[in-house]
Amino acid sequence: MRLIRTLLAILAAAAAVLITAPPVATAATTRPFKSEITAQGSFAETPVPGVLTSTGSGVGHASHLGNITVSTTETLDFVTSPGSLVIRDGTMVMVAANGDELRWAYEGAGSLPDAQGISAFSGTFLVTGGTGKFADATGSGTFDGTGSTLTGVAIVSYQGRIAY
Repeated sequence: MRLIRTLLAILAAAAAVLITAPPVATAATTRPFKSEITAQGSFAETPVPGVLTSTGSGVGHASHLGNITVSTTETLDFVTSPGSLVIRDGTMVMVAANGDELRWAYEGAGSLPDAQGISAFSGTFLVTGGTGKFADATGSGTFDGTGSTLTGVAIVSYQGRIAY
């Protein structure tokens, strides 16, 4: 009988520990990510001829966020690599309808604008975090699109993987 009481006491103590223990942290699941955006940019000259700063905002749709608004800043360099466009120092913030943000950095390259002012470009992005469910987000991927130096409109597709 004493043995049964001892075993019951041990079981009760173990159950109490299991019930009150905090959940074990699990590794974030890596998932496919896709997005399409249309953004309107504006350009500002820098002290270096042929190098512009671009800021933009737009709308689109992204997996895991739904409908989004976006804001971007980047440097467009037409000098460093003669005959092509270099995109550097890019940052983007995607904001979901519920206010959660996904942030990333990006860089890329593209063609010089054609006679209609259109430049094709592509590059890579690195997820740097966010807010809400994306507070600890990580990931990476690629993008490609076209943009007009005459209108400032860019249409861009993103694909990659994200963990949050």
